[in-house]
Amino acid sequence: MLRNRFISKQAVWIIALIVLSACGNDIARIDDDDLRKKVQECDYAMNMSAAEHQVCGNYHRECKRRLKSEGRFVCN
Repeated sequence: MLRNRFISKQAVWIIALIVLSACGNDIARIDDDDLRKKVQECDYAMNMSAAEHQVCGNYHRECKRRLKSEGRFVCN
């Protein structure tokens, strides 16, 4: 009984690790031109919802990350 419980916990952890490793950072996969377009759209957007504002913040953070870690100036 105890052994089965131990094996099932291991299985849960293995499945969780596989699922989490499969989830990548989608914003990091956007190429520079598309990221630049999305940031420009955000900069000129009006009446954004809270979710849209959060997405735009994520785009801006990705621009800063690329500049800091990769030395690439992608966005204004």
